[in-house]
Amino acid sequence: MDNDVDNCSFCLDIPASFPIFVQNCYGTSIMARPVTVTKERILSAALDLVRSGGPSALTARNLCTALGCGANAIFSSFGSVGGVRETVRKEARELYRKRVGTGFSLNPPFKGFGMAFIWFAMDEPRLFDLIMEAEQQPASFRDYVDSYIGFKAESLSAIKGTFGLQDDDAETLYYQLVLVALGLAFTCTRGGSPLSIPEVSEILGKNVRAFLMVIYAGADEREGYVPGSGMGPGGDVDSYVLVRTLVGQNHLLQQLRSAPRYIQDSEWAELERMLRNSSGLTPESLREAHPNLTKGDIRAYILSHLQFSVSEQAVLLGISPASVTKARQRLKAKMQA
Repeated sequence: MDNDVDNCSFCLDIPASFPIFVQNCYGTSIMARPVTVTKERILSAALDLVRSGGPSALTARNLCTALGCGANAIFSSFGSVGGVRETVRKEARELYRKRVGTGFSLNPPFKGFGMAFIWFAMDEPRLFDLIMEAEQQPASFRDYVDSYIGFKAESLSAIKGTFGLQDDDAETLYYQLVLVALGLAFTCTRGGSPLSIPEVSEILGKNVRAFLMVIYAGADEREGYVPGSGMGPGGDVDSYVLVRTLVGQNHLLQQLRSAPRYIQDSEWAELERMLRNSSGLTPESLREAHPNLTKGDIRAYILSHLQFSVSEQAVLLGISPASVTKARQRLKAKMQA
């Protein structure tokens, strides 16, 4: 026992490198074989992480664990995790374009595009989320579609070739189908209620036919199915239904309708938001179209759009019903000028 201690007394002077220390003591080396980490391996591991855990799973820690390497190997190849994410996004977009593009080989090709789009979302839900994640707030729905959905030129060509639509009508059908396809795709990937391919095909087919009927039918024919006067603030049933729905869901509008009271200045921002959400209009866009509108005119427009009666508006604005009627008449004249 004493001899063992004596024989190991030199070990008290431990070298800086622990593997060298072990080799001196035991005549062997435990130096690990270096891990070869290529850009291809990093990209493959990153794609697997997104596929299994979504975009949020793509972190430096998770990559290092999956590859069995240090962060330096990742940073030397991509600069940062952000660089890896951007490369993964490009790879996912390339796969998306390749697979969704095959839909145009189906008959009819425009519906085939919609089918392929939804099938990609069903088959690669995490990559689909990464691709459709807006990097910054788009200016409009059309801007979002142009930037993230793509295939506009191919779709318009297919629409013109199959349905004979041109220009604005072709674009209308394109954006309408994309809106439906996006809703179906997110239902399959996030809603917990997956659809089958036959169900998707039936829904897309019915929507395309419905949009075509609206486009082809004349105004008089459409009026036979949907009344177009005296319903909403813009004279259409759609805005009536939409605004009534908003009134039922928004706390402030619900409160003002059930117990009308004077609207505080701080509350007008919420009402302006409701105007934007229900019509796409803002005080700025109204002034741009009608420079002679005053602040009071715009507030009268908002309340009329939100379907408050003359008596309700009188209480909300703190004026008499007669003043509300005159204000509405002046507003109508200014907007028609």
